[in-house]
Amino acid sequence: MESQARPSIIIFIIGMLPLLMVLGNSMFIPILPDIQVAMNLSPVQGGLILSAFSIPAAVMIPISGFISARYGNKQVTLVSLTLIMIGCFAAAIAGVQGAFEWMIISRLLQGIGAGGITPIAMILITDLFSGQKRNRALGSLEVFNGVGKVISPVIGGIVLSFSWYYSFVVYFAFALFAFFGMYIFIKLKPQTRRKLRFKTTISQVKLVFSLSWKWLVPIYLAGGIGMFILFGLLFYLSYDLDRTYLLGGLEKGLILAIPLSCLTLVSYLTARKLLDSEDSYKRGIIYGVIYKFIGVCLLIFTESTFILIIGTTLVSIGLGMLLPAASGAIAAVVPSNEKGSIFSFYAMIRFLGVALGPAVFGLWMNNRDQMMFSVFFLLNLIVLTLLYSWSCFPVGKTCSTR
Repeated sequence: MESQARPSIIIFIIGMLPLLMVLGNSMFIPILPDIQVAMNLSPVQGGLILSAFSIPAAVMIPISGFISARYGNKQVTLVSLTLIMIGCFAAAIAGVQGAFEWMIISRLLQGIGAGGITPIAMILITDLFSGQKRNRALGSLEVFNGVGKVISPVIGGIVLSFSWYYSFVVYFAFALFAFFGMYIFIKLKPQTRRKLRFKTTISQVKLVFSLSWKWLVPIYLAGGIGMFILFGLLFYLSYDLDRTYLLGGLEKGLILAIPLSCLTLVSYLTARKLLDSEDSYKRGIIYGVIYKFIGVCLLIFTESTFILIIGTTLVSIGLGMLLPAASGAIAAVVPSNEKGSIFSFYAMIRFLGVALGPAVFGLWMNNRDQMMFSVFFLLNLIVLTLLYSWSCFPVGKTCSTR
């Protein structure tokens, strides 16, 4: 390891990077109804405030790996953190002035910055650590990611207890802390700069898909649609809690943290129980889809807020089973040289689901029946893709021969 700082400090600083991505999205979910009222926005415009962050973040995830190879991991990270801070400053001004267009531009800057740092966190860990220390450090990144999902809506609720304007101040403070931590404590060897070869990478990705589409197409679809449904439901739940119970910011944040806590806990438990076999990966994906189906079916037949919380939590549990199994399957079936590209595009698809969910659910909110049956249709699309792609389903039997 080249840095002179202690490993715990290094891991903490790098762990701030995935945490910033989660904060930039989930922290604002309980705040959106208040932003909508203060800026006189429609639900669709409120959803766009989330999507304006998530869409560029999703697009930047695969691109930042190429850019960092050309200009250096630390340099790209510092520039990305600077973009987040500029976006926070501009968003605070836009909020005070009620300028929706500038708010969207500010969130775009934040999203570009957050997407720029997300994949670099794992690259930095592999550069700074080796052997068993590397494995523990990578596990610590997942802890930061999971904890971020849980505490983000709680932080948003606490901020809302004072004023929603402070959300951008808090986000700025996290980014500033990470910036100085990276600048002071992370010391890397001089990096050999490489030319960007997008065409070559795309050709390699196409080849991998042509050979492994029976795994990758269902996984990409299930991951993207799953995140789309979950964050759309969280967006809808936030408005329902605000409209029905007029809850304070902290109470709302704690309720929104329930599904995300279940997602984190179930992901952790599923990852520990997964075996290195196709059957194990398939079972995780199948059971995850089943739990999502149960959650959505509950929501179709009742408009109770309590059932909405239960249904959203079941969808989270299903995703908690599906996501580790999907990642394990990708790691098992994709050649080593192409894993980085395939995982980057997979992360992009998942985050596009996060991005589009709130905006589309904002369009559906005026017709709840349309919302729920559309979600039901999307889940059926996943099932049909699985049925088409897999010839054997290891439920009550064994399919794999290895």
